[in-house]
Amino acid sequence: MAVAIGSFIPVPFSETTVALLKAGPAQALQPVSPSIGVYSEHVVGGPTGLILQSDPFDNNGEDFLIRDLEGNLRLVCRTNTASGKHGKVITDINGNILISLKSKISISKSYVGEDVSGKEVLKVKKKFALGSAFEASFHDALSSKSKSIQLRGDFWLGSADILVVSGPLIAQFSRRKVDSQGLNPNKETYIVNVAPGVDLALITAILYMF
Repeated sequence: MAVAIGSFIPVPFSETTVALLKAGPAQALQPVSPSIGVYSEHVVGGPTGLILQSDPFDNNGEDFLIRDLEGNLRLVCRTNTASGKHGKVITDINGNILISLKSKISISKSYVGEDVSGKEVLKVKKKFALGSAFEASFHDALSSKSKSIQLRGDFWLGSADILVVSGPLIAQFSRRKVDSQGLNPNKETYIVNVAPGVDLALITAILYMF
């Protein structure tokens, strides 16, 4: 199923702030080698575009489907009914839990992601400084090393880059109008382009935490 992508949705903001937060231009993402991620089975071999709906933490019990640009279901983000904190879980298409997302109470808003055993595999911390909306750290299971990721840009301005700190650009997203069967036209929608060699579950979890 083909997906028609319209133009960016304009978001009013000061020119100065836009200049400080502006992401880089859309580009063909280069393969990341060695691959990075939490789950090797969700590392993509080629460039992949994902469609994500906005407002995932509205606590209404709704499931959120993450599809590629061909309309294929890749992942699901749903309410964690076992959690009293209204958390979310990222699952594969068979319902197997990959990452549980939880909000932590702290001076600086942060989220953690845990695997099915309860082990912390990802942490996202919001920043108040202009030019970077969050920083994330995760255990890269593919290299057995801890790595950090930063976001350059802003959701509300319509586009952003996700980069490994002192490393490559691994994903770009933009706020778009998308017309496709099965998508809710009343919700904001994001198109996320992910580089080859990157874990889709990791990128999805980071974006839903933000």
